[in-house]
Amino acid sequence: MDSTASPEQARLQHLEDVIEDWKRRLIDEIPVAEAGEIDRAYHERFKQTVHRLLLLNDELHPEDFDPEALAELRGILLNTVRAAESFDRERPLDSLDGFLVQAEALRHIVRDALDGRVAGAEDDAGTVVARLQTWLPQIRQKQLAELVGRSPRTVQRWAAIGGRPTRRLRLVGRLVALLRRAWTEEGVLAWFYRPRREFRGRAPIEVIDDVEYERPLMVAARQGRAQHGS
Repeated sequence: MDSTASPEQARLQHLEDVIEDWKRRLIDEIPVAEAGEIDRAYHERFKQTVHRLLLLNDELHPEDFDPEALAELRGILLNTVRAAESFDRERPLDSLDGFLVQAEALRHIVRDALDGRVAGAEDDAGTVVARLQTWLPQIRQKQLAELVGRSPRTVQRWAAIGGRPTRRLRLVGRLVALLRRAWTEEGVLAWFYRPRREFRGRAPIEVIDDVEYERPLMVAARQGRAQHGS
């Protein structure tokens, strides 16, 4: 664990580690399922493994997630535990595969939150600009300046000497952190300029300065990443 991580980042990293450990436990069960050795003892042990995941519910902090993401996390946890009660002994590999898919869905939500925290939580504008330049290496300085709502000269100054990041700079960092996992560099840039139905036909770049749209923008980026990313 990075000693410089914020408490929020530390909590999210812990959640991701727990989910990864749970996935490994499920994978360890595959050879038994392949051999067809599914008996009552196995089923009970498997249910205990699944129910351990429910303990994560107590470790979900509302301040770490968008409300929609938090609701989705809790829904997946509940559905996974319910599914364990109807484990198909005749098709155990199918059941295991379903649980692995759910575990990966959980991990994606936590990773999205963690990426957003890492990208937008810095106190130095130079750090955020450096991340954006690393993630979007082909973007022209004028394009980057337009994204963050400042002049190219200001972006140059941030890159050289840092400074306090603006709300918009932080938000662009968080959005790009999510989008880059799903889109090419050109696709990330285009996302900001594409009209969206949920924004009444306006593009993200047109609403990004409105505080009321901050959460909807994050939700839209996360949904796009889930649909097109890995």
